[in-house]
Amino acid sequence: MFCRYVVNSLITKIPLRNIRYVQQRNIEVSVIGAASPIGSNVALLLAQNPKISRLHLYDDDERVMGIGLELSYINRGSKVVPFTGENFLPSALRNSNLILMVAGTARKLGISRDQILADNAPVLQRLCKTISNQNPDAIFAISTNPINCVIPFVSTLMFSYGTYNPYKICGITHVDTARCRTFVASVLKASPYYLQVPVIGGHSEETIVPLFSNIIPSSFCVDACKAEALTRVLRKASTEVLNHKAGKDSSVLCMAWSIAEFADRMVTALCGYESVVNCYSANPHFGTRFFSGPTIVGPRGIIRVCGNMPMSNFESGLLNNAIPILNKEVCLGENYVQVMASAGKKSQ
Repeated sequence: MFCRYVVNSLITKIPLRNIRYVQQRNIEVSVIGAASPIGSNVALLLAQNPKISRLHLYDDDERVMGIGLELSYINRGSKVVPFTGENFLPSALRNSNLILMVAGTARKLGISRDQILADNAPVLQRLCKTISNQNPDAIFAISTNPINCVIPFVSTLMFSYGTYNPYKICGITHVDTARCRTFVASVLKASPYYLQVPVIGGHSEETIVPLFSNIIPSSFCVDACKAEALTRVLRKASTEVLNHKAGKDSSVLCMAWSIAEFADRMVTALCGYESVVNCYSANPHFGTRFFSGPTIVGPRGIIRVCGNMPMSNFESGLLNNAIPILNKEVCLGENYVQVMASAGKKSQ
């Protein structure tokens, strides 16, 4: 039932004429996992955002109170309010327009995707239940890995709670486009600020598909040899950081910056404007129920998901290889809800 609901609800996008654009400057944002290395850096960047009036920081780790105190000394941007303890999670979520989930076990060498999902699923389940009870209308953006599995898992949970909205749940894959711009700019001897390269597919080494044939400005050209080399570099970027950190820590600063840029664009959308973010969301256009790519967002969430684009033969081959992997990971996430339910019954 859930699978059919995802496909049917995404076939028809929200008509633009039905959206009322209201100028709004009192945007409230919650960062869940704000005491983590990524979360604290995201909090620092968002605390300086003049479009955010109130920034809620939540973590089970009590150090979040000290982080909140430090950020409250920054005399610009938003009012920072920290929360800790399970009883205060509802308060941290209740009035927010945008909820950013950045907590969870990060990728490390030697830890499988299945292990990371098993570690992060209970925390996500608690958060989903609280959002469903306290603030189901908020936009819920997640950077918790493995994103290819986590978003289907969260979507299935929210559907079971009766609060699923495919236009308001997404995985943050903005870091893929940020890295891609940097790598291609280095090859082209250009500024990454002025370049745009769509990155589609998923958010794992085997499913990231950069579309260098769609580079903007179109006056730039990436030949087939360079495209193949850049694709390898982009797909290995996360592993490269892990190797340089002796396998003990994942990418922190680049992730935090890209999450903050994603959040800024989403806040711009919440203020009444259309904006483009790179995210992984419900999308039936590529033979899989969830897909990542450039997505148009507005004050009510996703307006238009990534659709078909012209591709080179090399890019089409990458995508064809990625789709079966994506489908497998989507099913893993959706089915994990039942795995947790069965485990809960056995423990009773």
